[in-house]
Amino acid sequence: MNSESILLLTKDACCKAYLPCYGNTYWKGKTPNLDELVAKGTKFNRFYTAAPSSNMAYLSMFTMMFPYQHEIRDYRPLPKDFSGETLFDYAKSQGFENHIMWDSDWGGTDVLYARCYGEDTTFHNVKEMRQRVGWKFPYGCHQFDEQKASAAMARVRSELESMSSSGKKIFLWCHLPHVLNGGTGYGAEIDLYDRYIGLFREFFNDDNIFLSADHGNMNGLKNKLCYGFDVYEPAVNIPLIAPRISGVQECDENISNIDYKSLIFKRQIPHREIIFSDSAYYAQPNRKLAVIYRNYRYLYNKATDSEELYDIEWDPAENYNLIIDTFYDVDRKTTAPACDYYFYPHWEQLEEIREKLRAEKNRIWREETEKMKRINAVKGWLNNHPRVKKVIMPIADKFIH
Repeated sequence: MNSESILLLTKDACCKAYLPCYGNTYWKGKTPNLDELVAKGTKFNRFYTAAPSSNMAYLSMFTMMFPYQHEIRDYRPLPKDFSGETLFDYAKSQGFENHIMWDSDWGGTDVLYARCYGEDTTFHNVKEMRQRVGWKFPYGCHQFDEQKASAAMARVRSELESMSSSGKKIFLWCHLPHVLNGGTGYGAEIDLYDRYIGLFREFFNDDNIFLSADHGNMNGLKNKLCYGFDVYEPAVNIPLIAPRISGVQECDENISNIDYKSLIFKRQIPHREIIFSDSAYYAQPNRKLAVIYRNYRYLYNKATDSEELYDIEWDPAENYNLIIDTFYDVDRKTTAPACDYYFYPHWEQLEEIREKLRAEKNRIWREETEKMKRINAVKGWLNNHPRVKKVIMPIADKFIH
């Protein structure tokens, strides 16, 4: 591979808690490639995805825009390609040849939900890179399969060899699956993930390798697993291991994955006062928004019109909602001031923090019009009458969009 080639290697639904560099003790000593890149590079502790689901995350990270800035009303295939500059466009302007590598299942309809990959980008749709798990594929608990793992890695190696033969400098985004083929479940194949990192190190220089995720998952917080509908820390605070930037070994700045242009191509650590992470587009009823400021995380739930506020430094597990000044004691059947029973050293500054973050939420928030609500009601009816929908929707879309 050309020595200037750059790799952005992301792993789907990869929680920070899976990785030993972020405190996991089970995998400690079992990830030599990852550990070496961490020792050489910069570890980011507050790196946030703009969205806790894959296609929304892709669209944000490659268009360098938060979801609300796209003004997309709901989650469905996009009617056209993104018209502004993408990360792939910028890479091309810097003389890079763009490539994307992922599982072949993602090379189909999923592309239509982001449409931000550039006209000249070469796709490498690798067959059976992922192990199917979860409700769609109820295999249950099974054993690690070395034969499957080795076969998948051989297919990836073949693509890398083909890619590198041109001698050109390449920008490759490789997106590894939730569970690598041969693995057994989320976070259960981190040693295999490390083997993939080692494979890519054979083709890319360490000082041009960036390791991250598209999003995390709930990983048991609030008694929930999986992802896509929550903006709590495990779902949105994702790993980032970069080559050493500005001499910094460990970065505690709040940074978003819409900042890859600065991080990857300019080797600069950007500063953002406010970061957003959004679970849905503006017209969707289940939208949850996180507004991130310093060590504070303000969450707004559209469906319940409710607010949450957490100080992550004080309460990393997001246990106590600092929006609440009084609490109801279900055992004693009494109401009391929260500050009498919960020690938090900064009660006096909370009102200012609340108002600041509410103002940021209100600044970007958008509701659909009554007209659009009526249209959606009609669409709901049509979804239950597919024959009528097949005739009506192509006509309706022309007026809506």
